[in-house]
Amino acid sequence: MHLSDLLARCRAHDVKAQRLLYERYAGRLFRVAQRYMKDRMEAEDMLVSAFQKIFEHLKKFEYKDEAATWVWMKTILVNQCLMELRRSANFTMVPENEAAEQTFTYSIIEEIAAETIQKLITELPIGYRTIFNLVALEGYTHMEVAKQLQISEGTSKSQLNKARQLLQKKLQALGYATQTR
Repeated sequence: MHLSDLLARCRAHDVKAQRLLYERYAGRLFRVAQRYMKDRMEAEDMLVSAFQKIFEHLKKFEYKDEAATWVWMKTILVNQCLMELRRSANFTMVPENEAAEQTFTYSIIEEIAAETIQKLITELPIGYRTIFNLVALEGYTHMEVAKQLQISEGTSKSQLNKARQLLQKKLQALGYATQTR
């Protein structure tokens, strides 16, 4: 079934269509939620909450193509995760004077299994993990992250740098050669 037809049926509260939409996107969205939430159960909760919002706001969504639909759904999920993290976490734990930008390159990143990288990201402290996900993986700017999390841009930059440093140490501990520039 074409996605535009499936979305139209979901708008009409067709439970079967809603289940199909869920089955089509739940796996990918769950992996995104896992990047933000340390615990599998929390990630599942965020996925369910995000789908509730997706179905609730579907009447306002204008279908363009599958890529735009994915981005819209992922944005809802990420925002759901951020709301939960803002409620339960403190993102201002790093002083702004530690916000100097540093560049890191991982010389062997192509050889590391995606599961290993995912596990290392999940092990990061909540602030580091959240900002790393938003900036490095989702492409948000530090200004956007600062607004979203109600922190300063300096705190966002600092936590990203600390996340990169910690990931680099974890990679070295696993025997992967890393380089700094």
